[in-house]
Amino acid sequence: MGVIWCLHGFLGRGADWDFLRNAGFDIRAPSLFGGDSLDFVQPAAEDTLLGYSMGARLAMQILAQRRVARAVLVSCGMATPEPGRRELDETWARRFESEPWPSLMEAWNSQAVFVGRKNPLERNESDFDRRALAAALRDWSPAGLHMDIRAIGVPTLWIAGEADAKYSEAARRASERVPNAQLWICPDAAHRVPWERPARFIERLREFVPPR
Repeated sequence: MGVIWCLHGFLGRGADWDFLRNAGFDIRAPSLFGGDSLDFVQPAAEDTLLGYSMGARLAMQILAQRRVARAVLVSCGMATPEPGRRELDETWARRFESEPWPSLMEAWNSQAVFVGRKNPLERNESDFDRRALAAALRDWSPAGLHMDIRAIGVPTLWIAGEADAKYSEAARRASERVPNAQLWICPDAAHRVPWERPARFIERLREFVPPR
């Protein structure tokens, strides 16, 4: 087994994945809003590519260009974004450029996709470059990235939270269309599966990724 390359979501940090390192996994986890470039992600053929939400979309771009051993895609949508997504992302981008951080975080975490659950990861403004966040909303949203699941040619584990109806359905549909795909709907979890249910996530990851 190679290493696991972990791509965080929007408002994420590489340190979000430390719980996997603490569990004994060999990981590489760049902070895309903390100075690391996506070019840093250079998985080898024996490696695993793991992406959450926005990071899963970026992982799909990498899968179209590089061969890895397997992929884990968490809370990832399908190829076609909903109508009005580009306009919504532009609105959020402008808010991230100018709005006071406390009210911005309250609004972000109140979105329906998080189904009212408290964010298990603290987010401090000092940890982020607001310009990078705004750019990600414009360039790395489903409206800006072309995602073709047919380009996935490696064993893939699709994960979503049981309480996240939108992405659970997307994971089910994707797993039915991709060869060598597995599906795991995590009980009692919403969009932020790895951090809402870390023990269960680790257990399922160990089942999918062969031990060293």
